[in-house]
Amino acid sequence: MGIRREGRQLALKYIYQIDLGVNFEDKALAQLEQEKYSKKVKSFAKERLIGLFNNRDAVDGIAKKHLKNWKLERLNETDKSILRLAIYEMKFDPNIPEKVALNEALELAKKFGTEESSKFLNGVLDAVMHDKSIKSHKT
Repeated sequence: MGIRREGRQLALKYIYQIDLGVNFEDKALAQLEQEKYSKKVKSFAKERLIGLFNNRDAVDGIAKKHLKNWKLERLNETDKSILRLAIYEMKFDPNIPEKVALNEALELAKKFGTEESSKFLNGVLDAVMHDKSIKSHKT
């Protein structure tokens, strides 16, 4: 498995824990450092976490705009965590092309989500990707 894919999976673990309320942002970052992964994997995961923590309100606003007939709070925690990670990468990470972020999110959904997760997330994330009214924060 590649460094970035492994890093996304590690980041997803902590995003999920925080969404469930069983972990906190500062504690998650400290725990991440103790994980038995390479420094590159941990660094990539940490970048995702810090970026998402710093842009969570904007990420959630984008998600809410594109969830048709759904509320963000009603999504299962796995799908919500994958959605947040993907939107962060699509709109805020200058090193990740939007299509790559979308495809990686679908791989996470297939691995960790329900049977319907990848279809559902594909629809939402495709709408996010094609929405020209969303200002890109990639610099």
